[in-house]
Amino acid sequence: MIIDEIGGLFAVFDGVGGSAAAEIASQTAAHSTRQAWKRIMTRDRHRRKIYTFLEDCNKRDLCKILEDLILESDEQVRTSGAQRAGTDDLATTVALATFCRQPGSHEYTMVYAHVGDSRVYLLRGNERIKRLTSDDGLLTKLVENQIVNEYHAFRIDQAMRADQLSEVEYNYFRLRGGITQALGGPIPPAIHTNKASIRPGDRILLCTDGIHDNLTDEEIEDILRTSPRPSASRILVESALQRSREDRSQTIRSKPDDMSAIVMTCRF
Repeated sequence: MIIDEIGGLFAVFDGVGGSAAAEIASQTAAHSTRQAWKRIMTRDRHRRKIYTFLEDCNKRDLCKILEDLILESDEQVRTSGAQRAGTDDLATTVALATFCRQPGSHEYTMVYAHVGDSRVYLLRGNERIKRLTSDDGLLTKLVENQIVNEYHAFRIDQAMRADQLSEVEYNYFRLRGGITQALGGPIPPAIHTNKASIRPGDRILLCTDGIHDNLTDEEIEDILRTSPRPSASRILVESALQRSREDRSQTIRSKPDDMSAIVMTCRF
């Protein structure tokens, strides 16, 4: 996980498979990303030792910068990470975000990127929570191939009980956690980047699948909306952990997993 309030970079990583090699993959990617970002930001300040987030969104192509960060991390996982782990069978997902000011306004731009099934969410005012990323997984592929539509895929993904789904849908649900790409794979990943305007009062969540597999989007929204700002991420993790321990007869969502969450609030 990266929480760099000075440099303005935030990220979650989730090693694939839950093994020791998975932990090395996520650690390697996080270290590489942190070091590369600091190098870029320091260089951006004309080699002075000033390290802070960008004041002006027009100064750099942040989508390209985040893409380069992830590609460099991917390379590090496949090389130094594999050497540390003693195997080339290691991988990690990532979701990261940075911010810059919109000149002459009280708004910011969030630039974000992801690979795998770690997600970025936005909660604004009285609007429903918005998922800004699409998982690299089975349900996304089913939508792309027009086997199911987006509404159908969302309903499958948010199910709490098996009786809410048909047999085919339940099989899709069980397989929805399989991802189609990650950092450290045999080929460089296709990196998803995008931007969103951020206003005062907005809440942004970066989380791994241990959070959103156990909790529905509605439950995540309720926690973000009702939790005190300093404790929202902790409550998300505690709620997901509690769900993961529930018997499968209570809910089909329960899934033991690593859980990481970063919650940010735009205050001014």
